[in-house]
Amino acid sequence: MTDLYYRPLYCFLLQTIYRIQDLVTVDDVVEFLRCRGFGQYVAAFRRHKIDGDVVSNLSDAVLAELIPEIGPRVKLQKALQELKDNSDSAESSKPVHADWEIPRSSLTLGKVLGKGQFGEVRMGELRKRGVTQTVAVKTLKASAEDRDKEDLLGELEILVTVGRHDNIISLVGACTVEGPLALVVEYAPNGCLKDWLKDNRPEELDQTDDKNIATSGVQLPMDQLILFGIDIANGMSHLAAMQCVHRDLAARNVLLGKNLTAKISDFGLSRDIYEESEYVKSTKSQLPVRWIAYESLFYHTYTTQSDVWSFGVLLWEIMTMGKKPYGRMTGKDLMKLLPDGYRLEKPALCPQDIYDVMRCCWETLPENRPTFPDLKVTLDRIIQDYKTYASLLK
Repeated sequence: MTDLYYRPLYCFLLQTIYRIQDLVTVDDVVEFLRCRGFGQYVAAFRRHKIDGDVVSNLSDAVLAELIPEIGPRVKLQKALQELKDNSDSAESSKPVHADWEIPRSSLTLGKVLGKGQFGEVRMGELRKRGVTQTVAVKTLKASAEDRDKEDLLGELEILVTVGRHDNIISLVGACTVEGPLALVVEYAPNGCLKDWLKDNRPEELDQTDDKNIATSGVQLPMDQLILFGIDIANGMSHLAAMQCVHRDLAARNVLLGKNLTAKISDFGLSRDIYEESEYVKSTKSQLPVRWIAYESLFYHTYTTQSDVWSFGVLLWEIMTMGKKPYGRMTGKDLMKLLPDGYRLEKPALCPQDIYDVMRCCWETLPENRPTFPDLKVTLDRIIQDYKTYASLLK
């Protein structure tokens, strides 16, 4: 009875005054895990006899075996890093990921590519072994809070875990010591998908109402638009395989590399499927309700299938060349209409089979939606059919 009564206070002390060297025995590690919400992994740590010496030097491979899911693993890495930060100054000056640490002297910052309330992204040049590489550098403003730094560190952990992929903006490295935190990622020379769509939108789409567009002779670069969808589905398939939920999939968060290859970016809100959702609490801007899945909007539940819903809205953005989903409708209006089955209407120049894909993504029950590998296969088939049809018209 006494132990149960004092456990909350004991856990509070564990979370506030522990340093990494205070974890000595296996029991110390186990108690720390329980108080930090990792109780389901205690058995694995006991089985492998993870004591203080071992836990302070856990390799990524061993940690992945102990905690297979990305989200909880990233959370524990952050918790352990906090313990190390509470140690002496020599310990706290160590890089978060030595293999990914970039010397600040080798990085030159250039023009601002984008900025928000608490951070900004700059173009940069990274010099390594006599070779200069153009990169994008994500930093925090002086007004940023501790939570913002934690989010950026979380994004670093996710990018390290996710690894490289052709359709994901990949990590180049990071500056985590001797100055403000900076995340260095690959540079996308063709900018944001949303901007590309708007810049390449035929004027007739803005000047003609939907009823007349179909007969106006306006043509869209359909093969390129479908390729965008294929690229994004491919990148999201990789994230899904890594059990990572993006939670903010939209045209604004897709960048275009060489040859207009679509690359998913902005993992600041990414979380693992198994991590409890704090999306509403952690964002400092309004919830992007136009892209959010039904269950996420009403029940704050996030899974890969929630990203599938957002992918359907992203496809709608692509097929309208960057128009705003739901037009002038307010978030309150949308929340009233979605439970009654209301969904985005078919864009005037969108092929029916592409719109059918969108509708499948907007099924109310997540389990009734296609997976990202399914979506890629479907879009691959559609583009082949489109190319065959286009060749017959020549």
